[in-house]
Amino acid sequence: MTENKRGVFVTRSLAGDMMSRLLRAPCLAACLSLAFASQAQAGAAWFYEQGTPDQGTSTAGRAALAKDASTAYGNPAGMTYLNQTQFLIGAGAMIIQSEFETEPGTTESGDGHNLTSALPMITGHFVYNVSPDFKLGLAVNPLMGAMADYGDTYAGRYYIQREALLTLSFNPVAAYRITDWLSVGGGFSVVGAYLSGKSAINNLDPALRDGRLEIYSLTVGFGGNVGVLVEPWKGTRLGATYRTPVNLTFHDIVQSVRGLGPGLTFILDVLGQRLDVPRGSKVDITLTNPQEVMVSAYHELTQRLAVMGNFGWQDWSDFGHIGVTIHGTNTMNSVTNIHWSDTYHWALGAQYRIGEPWLVSAGFAYDTSPVVEGRRTVVLAVDRQFRYSAGVQYELSKDLTLGAAYTLIDLGASDGLQE
Repeated sequence: MTENKRGVFVTRSLAGDMMSRLLRAPCLAACLSLAFASQAQAGAAWFYEQGTPDQGTSTAGRAALAKDASTAYGNPAGMTYLNQTQFLIGAGAMIIQSEFETEPGTTESGDGHNLTSALPMITGHFVYNVSPDFKLGLAVNPLMGAMADYGDTYAGRYYIQREALLTLSFNPVAAYRITDWLSVGGGFSVVGAYLSGKSAINNLDPALRDGRLEIYSLTVGFGGNVGVLVEPWKGTRLGATYRTPVNLTFHDIVQSVRGLGPGLTFILDVLGQRLDVPRGSKVDITLTNPQEVMVSAYHELTQRLAVMGNFGWQDWSDFGHIGVTIHGTNTMNSVTNIHWSDTYHWALGAQYRIGEPWLVSAGFAYDTSPVVEGRRTVVLAVDRQFRYSAGVQYELSKDLTLGAAYTLIDLGASDGLQE
């Protein structure tokens, strides 16, 4: 999967403005460093791509396909359509390619930086056949994430240089067939998350090299999901799923501030004494993996050809409120509003069996942007998304199928980036 993203931003280096930002460290700097979570996951930052067969259709029909063990994640109700125990494992990589340009008048030193990085992924899905009408399952997969290294000379290094957000969800589920045409399913999820970030600090003395702020933390969150699957007639299925929000609170974020000149060191120490928040105080930051609703349809036009589609909604406006707590002599709590909106998702796809062992697929998907021009920042360089996918499956035997899929994601120009 390749993500292409292009953006323009303007920065300023006026001493007063730069100092006002630095004097709010570590709270603001840490918050800005964390906001990059939007870049991958995308609706806006959601990992649709799970190394599963429906990647070949741009996930069109995900909640209605019910053809393999990946339905444990896509729609647990679909497990009732599997007549035997199944196991599916997927592996791949997200290759991110981004190009940045600085506008005339940019006063920060450094050039725009073209970014190429890779985020490996591995997923697992298991369905156990308890009885024809009752199934148990487990899905292990990432929900959202990002990984990038922009380098030390990047023009936006005072906002972000290196970023990583990795999540992994363990989702046990169960499903039951109520009637021949109606099945339900659901489960709970345990989500582990790792966060790290690095940004440069502009020292007052131009003869000094940049300072550096680094953060990292681990946390665990909890959520759940439910699904329903209806087959009004054979060969046609309608599915719907709901996934709850997951609050990820990174407690006591470890901060490392290095390379500060004597001027900044003195000012930060004086400010810390005045606010009763010493430099290096513990910081908590809360992000919300948003709730999601997806409705899918699957229809077999012929014995060889099937079409499918999705409509979805994701609550990114909730993600846009980032909670920050600084623990000092006086504990400070605040919520940063990054002005995100909910996103909507559409997808269309098709599968065609060209021969008994071969199945090919193709799909297209569109997701609206969570942020309008003028609200984007260099650490939130997201836009609308177009997905183009193709895939192939080959049945080696009755019990073993191999497959591969490729998705190209166009993340737009991300115009109007602000600092």
